[in-house]
Amino acid sequence: MFTFNNVLTAFRRSNTSLLTNEELTDAIDKETRKNIAGLSYRLMPSEHWNLSVFGKHYNQYVAGPMATDNTSSEYVRTSRSVNSMGYGAAGTYFVLPGLQAKLSYEKAYRLPTIEEMFGNEDLEMGDMGIKPENSDNLNLNVSYNKAFNKHNVYVEGGLIYRNTKDYIQRNITDLSGGKQAASYINYGKVLTKGYNISARYSFANWLSLGGNYTQMNVRDNQKTAISNGANNIAYKQRMPNLPYRFADSDVTFYWRNLWMKGNTLIVTYDNQYLHSFTYYSSIIGSNKGEYVVPNQFSHNLTLSYSLQNGRYNISFECRNFTDEKLYDNFSLQKAGRAFYGKIRVYLGN
Repeated sequence: MFTFNNVLTAFRRSNTSLLTNEELTDAIDKETRKNIAGLSYRLMPSEHWNLSVFGKHYNQYVAGPMATDNTSSEYVRTSRSVNSMGYGAAGTYFVLPGLQAKLSYEKAYRLPTIEEMFGNEDLEMGDMGIKPENSDNLNLNVSYNKAFNKHNVYVEGGLIYRNTKDYIQRNITDLSGGKQAASYINYGKVLTKGYNISARYSFANWLSLGGNYTQMNVRDNQKTAISNGANNIAYKQRMPNLPYRFADSDVTFYWRNLWMKGNTLIVTYDNQYLHSFTYYSSIIGSNKGEYVVPNQFSHNLTLSYSLQNGRYNISFECRNFTDEKLYDNFSLQKAGRAFYGKIRVYLGN
């Protein structure tokens, strides 16, 4: 069976500053068009196994303002087109009833975003010449699903291998006047090896619990520095700004037909754990504990009530209800405890 798929996205943005005495609109808009076309063929000789092969064509057009000098006092409209071709194959096989093995390979591309190319004329510095990130991805997954009486168990484990070239890295650059800004570069080669494990158990229509654990070993695989050809002191070190060990779990209780037939009360508790990691290369710094984002463990609680089989829904959520200190990949602290409420009405039949 052949399948063709085409996704076209277009975006155009104009900037207006409201901080001046009179509104100041940029003369040059930012524009991007991205088209990804894919063709696949699926072979299903039996219910026990199948094989798919596919190809993808990536096309991207971007245009926007580019500074003519280092002072960024004048901008000109600059455009660029990027084309890449990817491909891959995937197969699944049922070893036993409920026990499935999946193997896939893909030559994949990640096209640079318009911010990575042009920045935002403020705290993000773009690079017009940045190239698409390309990688050879290999994944092996084994899953087991078993249902008996009112119980259902699902377990899955996977191995990940990714050899990346022209890796797009976000760095912090010092500017004049003590200011800093983000910049983007094609770093070179990065090698990723990892695994993930997930499990879920459900009982009847009133309980569901599960969790995921992921370990990603993302290492610098560039032997020599791109700029001058000297030996790369960070070779084989972990890539900075990337968490490499994280996990999450959740438990949900359902009270069906509560107070009235067709109404359901749902209570969910979930959490996220993030192991400490460095936001600069781990080889930098005189002490091992420098430039480290600490361990993070946050907890969330959601309460929702649906009426008339889901026609009306009311939900309340508390994110990080223990008010833990959470940080982004550059060790900037995030907001603390937060509350949300939502009402949804379904107008269909």
